[in-house]
Amino acid sequence: MLKKILTLAFLTQSLFAQDSLFIDLSEVKVTGNINSTSVLKTARNITLIDSKTIASLPVNTIAGALSQALNVDVRSRSPLGVQADVSIRGGHFDQTLVMIDGIKINDPQTGHHSMNIPVPMEMIERIEVLQGGASRVYGPAAFSGIINIITKRKPESGLQSNASVGQFGLTNFGQNITLNEGAYSGSVGWSNMKSDGYAYNTAFDRRNLYSINRWGDKLGEWTLQGGLTSQEFGASNFYHPLFFEQYEETDANFLALTRIHNFSNKLVATANLSYRRHHDLYDFNKYRDTLIQNVNFHQSDVYDVDLKLRYRSDFGITSGGFEFRQEGIKSNRLGEAVETPEAVKGYSRVFYNKALTRNNYSLFAEHQKQWDRWGVSLGSLVNFNSQFGTELYPGIDLSFFPASGHTVYGTVNRSLRFPTFTELYLNTSTVRGNVDLLPEKAINSEIGYKYASSQWLLNTSLFYKKTSDAIDKVKRPEKSVPEMENIDDINMAGFEASATYQFTEGVLKNMRFNYAYLIADRKEDGFQSFYTLNFLRHNAGASVNLAFAKYLNCSFTYNYQQREGAYQASADVAPESYRPVHLVSSRVAYGRKRFEVFADAQNLFDYQYFDFGFVEQPGRWLSTGLKLTL
Repeated sequence: MLKKILTLAFLTQSLFAQDSLFIDLSEVKVTGNINSTSVLKTARNITLIDSKTIASLPVNTIAGALSQALNVDVRSRSPLGVQADVSIRGGHFDQTLVMIDGIKINDPQTGHHSMNIPVPMEMIERIEVLQGGASRVYGPAAFSGIINIITKRKPESGLQSNASVGQFGLTNFGQNITLNEGAYSGSVGWSNMKSDGYAYNTAFDRRNLYSINRWGDKLGEWTLQGGLTSQEFGASNFYHPLFFEQYEETDANFLALTRIHNFSNKLVATANLSYRRHHDLYDFNKYRDTLIQNVNFHQSDVYDVDLKLRYRSDFGITSGGFEFRQEGIKSNRLGEAVETPEAVKGYSRVFYNKALTRNNYSLFAEHQKQWDRWGVSLGSLVNFNSQFGTELYPGIDLSFFPASGHTVYGTVNRSLRFPTFTELYLNTSTVRGNVDLLPEKAINSEIGYKYASSQWLLNTSLFYKKTSDAIDKVKRPEKSVPEMENIDDINMAGFEASATYQFTEGVLKNMRFNYAYLIADRKEDGFQSFYTLNFLRHNAGASVNLAFAKYLNCSFTYNYQQREGAYQASADVAPESYRPVHLVSSRVAYGRKRFEVFADAQNLFDYQYFDFGFVEQPGRWLSTGLKLTL
């Protein structure tokens, strides 16, 4: 059974009265397929959140901005993006591919680290969210959707500084410096956010450093970018409701070199070389001072090389390429036993005594052709993984343009995801890994319609995902500890709708509304699902921007969520269903060309709620800040 979907971008809106709400959809290029294509002509559901929209929202993290996107589920165990699990269309955190300028930054240890992103908010041009599986273009990690963070190109030379303070000891400082000189453009930025915590053992301290450099020449462009991010945070009852001393430290660094080379006006090549290392220290019960050998230590390393070629002809655009990706883990918990253990740096009594490396090879090809009223894109990716063998990911997208500003489309694509090292090997008192896990597979299909005019952006869509061998953390009554399992076939269908309207006069400047409904043909019958069946059945959001004067603006956001599934403190108590969530947040800002003063109120009405069972989220959180441009 295959159903289908539509696309429309809930698009960028400015907080300031003199700026337009809309990006010209015919000009914005997105990465929905190998060939970047304008939003209106892309036969996928893509949400764009640009820098002006981010600046208008009462958020200060990438996870916060994503929480306003259509059919995106941001589940937090810790606030302000310290640990945020982002999923799309009812998937879970391990099923979302995260990229920076097309560079994959997912961690093979666990998707919990996918949002450990070093890019400061002020250096982001836009965030692209692609709904649905895209393995035919991006490989196994793109199971339920993609988040691509696009950095600013050639921003104005100068210095930008920002500082904010708030409740619970919150401080947030950052700067970025940009230099444009001829064919060179470079930026470097840092940020530091910390808090004393809103409850016992919820304090955190997070630091980012990021740099991007571009050099243009007659035949193309070089890009060198890299970043560091590190954080320490209290993890009170993160993974078990009765342990309040949990604690975690993570740090990640990545480096990427990109070359775009124009052999001619018909043939273009793009090559990416990237490396990412991630460290994770997780302490379940304050063992650091007494039983250091009980603390989890992990180091993951990822090397990635990919080459894409694009050729334009009278028959359309033909693309193809190759990717090699090596994922490795060293750990005292994950992987296979090693002959010669390696001491963990800084901890003489702890050793990496387990390790594993797997290689992944991809070959892909795609052809795209557009006529006056029609567009088609079809292709396939052949993937070989040293741990799981060979798989094929075919797909096709079809678009019809009945009139200017209107698009109707349908798409069918196959996607697949390999188990993470945590899902395969972690064995603790709270979960049992499973080395026999199979890759999970899905067929994603969708149909939809989108419309754009000078004032309206409209979108409605239907989608259907047929999943086999779904990977989940499952608690069964006869077993004392949850285990990782492949669940039988799960079919999920959904409806999405989004509307944005730009007012031409008056205090109201723009309004946005989105709503998503999901339904699955499986329920937690005789077992408890921790991820796969804890999706949002109802996920609605709305925002309004107002301008009370030329430089004084205000925005409000509202989010409603109804989550399926339940959580359980222990086998001795009955499971408890998730309550509906109602969240209202607001930002008031006074801004001129070189400075802005703002005040934020997150969870304005102090609503008590849970994203994960027994990890209560913060109530009302007030903060204020200043941004300067020199």
